[in-house]
Amino acid sequence: MRKITAITAFLSLFAVLMFSVTTISTAEEPVLESEVTPLYITTVSFEPTENVSVMSMEETEEKEELLPDEDIALIALVTMAEAEGECEEGKRLVIDTILNRMDSEHFPDTAYDVIYQPYQFSSMWNGRAERCEVREDICRLVEEELACRKNYDVIFFTAGCYSDYGVPMFQVENHYFSRYE
Repeated sequence: MRKITAITAFLSLFAVLMFSVTTISTAEEPVLESEVTPLYITTVSFEPTENVSVMSMEETEEKEELLPDEDIALIALVTMAEAEGECEEGKRLVIDTILNRMDSEHFPDTAYDVIYQPYQFSSMWNGRAERCEVREDICRLVEEELACRKNYDVIFFTAGCYSDYGVPMFQVENHYFSRYE
């Protein structure tokens, strides 16, 4: 809400300044009432919907600072290992799965502990992660999801079908995503 208010205030100030500049620059010539064009400013209100986060810049910076670069790289590595052939949305949802588990009372609190929890991310124990590399574009996706997560509900995903755990939600390409309860 703060960002929308700031933008509205800026636009209002801009309109007043533009009107003032127009008035000053034409002050030597008489202005007829018919030459003045009224200026209308429309205010748009924004109410966050489910799964949308509105954060101030300070909150965003604090959130990003909560994870060290090593954790961001580890999440990016797992994302590549689990979703290398998936679309960007699918990669973001894999990232969200890890972040949501870190926030959940049912899983460990750290990226390392969530990712290396036994039998959770198959790429960590079947050797797939060892054949992947950390890419800068995927690290950027992790940072973007930290700032404004796409989905706060996904906790499980599997390829090919829904997991035996959780409540099925939706499919994106080859991955099936579920929430906890």
